[in-house]
Amino acid sequence: MIVEICCTSTASIKNALKGGASRLELCENLGGDGLTPPSFFLKQVLKFTSIPIHALIRPRIGNFVYNSQEVKTIAAQIEKAKSIGAKGIVIGALNEDNSLPVMILKNWVQLAKPLDLTFHRAFDKVIRPKDSLKKIIDLGFDRILTSGQEATAYSGLKLLVELQEIADDQLVIMPGGGINDQNCEFFFKVGFKEVHLSAKGNEKTADGEPISDLATIEKVVSLASKFK
Repeated sequence: MIVEICCTSTASIKNALKGGASRLELCENLGGDGLTPPSFFLKQVLKFTSIPIHALIRPRIGNFVYNSQEVKTIAAQIEKAKSIGAKGIVIGALNEDNSLPVMILKNWVQLAKPLDLTFHRAFDKVIRPKDSLKKIIDLGFDRILTSGQEATAYSGLKLLVELQEIADDQLVIMPGGGINDQNCEFFFKVGFKEVHLSAKGNEKTADGEPISDLATIEKVVSLASKFK
């Protein structure tokens, strides 16, 4: 069972590691739903942890419809994170009609290979999610991070289960969005192998970023360990 913790600070990373996280997604500006982390931060983190580090690649807050310059920026950020040593890349994009920009995504996938690839929560805005899932599989992604197109993964559980059945062993459906120590068992019990959470606590960094709560992480990891 993989417990992925989304971290924006050294304090969160230390708690995630101490709490037994399986993997980290690194980003900044959690209040804006996450942006590409600074290169120096990624380098720093890679020096003191051996668990896989995945870097979110998202150059701005807002929607996931990118202009040509932003497409190039994302490509450059993918290459930078790859060169620094990230084990995985977290990306996503949409067309104006919320369909998938297949050629753009294909190019990014080629740049990122052979790193682990996650399609992020842009998926929660995509049209025809089941058909889109099949396209993402064909593109070569390893997983999709999604709340089942609802405000929280718990609310989207029905679609999440349907997506998992379609994906089978071709791709991992990783629930994310509002997952915590109180509801994580629902996802484990129905067979999800990975979950994503930030485990936000009451503490914040000097610049206002929420710090991942050690007790929450420890409890989720402990509950996850009861399931194969």
